Amino acid sequence: MDPVTPSSGPSSSAPLVLAGFIGTTRSRVVLAPVAAGTSPVLDLDGPGATPGARPEQKLDLLGATAHRAIDALRVERGAPPHLVAVSLGVHGLAHTELEEAQSLGEGLFSPLARPAIPASRIVVGRGLLTSFLAGGVGDSGLLVRAGTGAVAVRIEDRRVVARRDGMGPLLGDVGSAVWIGRRTLQVVAADIDGRGRRTLLTERLGDMLDLDLRDGLLPPSPTGDVRDDLARAIARIAPPGNLAELGRFAPLPGTVPEDPTARDILDSVVRHVTETVRQLDPALDLPVVLAGSVLATPGPIHDELVTGFEAAGREHREAIDGLPGALQLAREAATAGV
Repeated sequence: MDPVTPSSGPSSSAPLVLAGFIGTTRSRVVLAPVAAGTSPVLDLDGPGATPGARPEQKLDLLGATAHRAIDALRVERGAPPHLVAVSLGVHGLAHTELEEAQSLGEGLFSPLARPAIPASRIVVGRGLLTSFLAGGVGDSGLLVRAGTGAVAVRIEDRRVVARRDGMGPLLGDVGSAVWIGRRTLQVVAADIDGRGRRTLLTERLGDMLDLDLRDGLLPPSPTGDVRDDLARAIARIAPPGNLAELGRFAPLPGTVPEDPTARDILDSVVRHVTETVRQLDPALDLPVVLAGSVLATPGPIHDELVTGFEAAGREHREAIDGLPGALQLAREAATAGV
């Protein structure tokens, strides 16, 4: 967990907003001045929520991180921060869970300040919206996110009007880190079992696992059979019910893009995202926000998608997480009616 990151800012009496975002990998909370464009005075990372976690579990995690952030600023400044609004983006929040999450958020976060923060200034929303707003392209467009999971949505006036995927690793999440990681393991297994073509991914995966998956010699095979070596190693890393851990292998195809098998994996993700964008926006005129570790960070997949968007003249932005969008909503809540 990252340490608290404070920065110089307004006095302890100046009003602040709290913005938070929670995904599968991590959560993040910032305290920032109300004025748009000003830098946060504190930025703190916390744990993410396991796939399938209930809204109350996710909000409890955000609440714990928020308490740590507030305590850190209280110690630094000698007085509790003057909080006037809160906005939270919650990854994986279903439309039917919004009302429950809003009520839970009000109960957890209103008492964080004295006087209590009014319910009208506490906003709990879907991570889809905050991730889209983090791209800074306005209130309408496309969000394509691929991190631990994968989902794409069309947003009009801040409302999700169409969606593709986000169905989890067993049914979909095509192009996610877990999907890429699992596909990488499958082609390596096919290579060492003689069912598939030879691939450099076998050596790269072996290096990552400290196994000689090609010959079982250096280091010596623990089981006497490289197939069993691989199967046991993966069972330890990603036991049943914990497929999210397969995402750690997602970067491997990008390290050997010249390898035909790795290239097939990379190309399949690019084709899938490109076709999804076309399905959600047949007119090809909406801006696209690329979010999540697979799409928003430099690498073969990101770079090829950006090249395609630029060739088509399509506006595009990146958003690593939904925190900037949550901060925007918190500031709007703080100034509503002012």
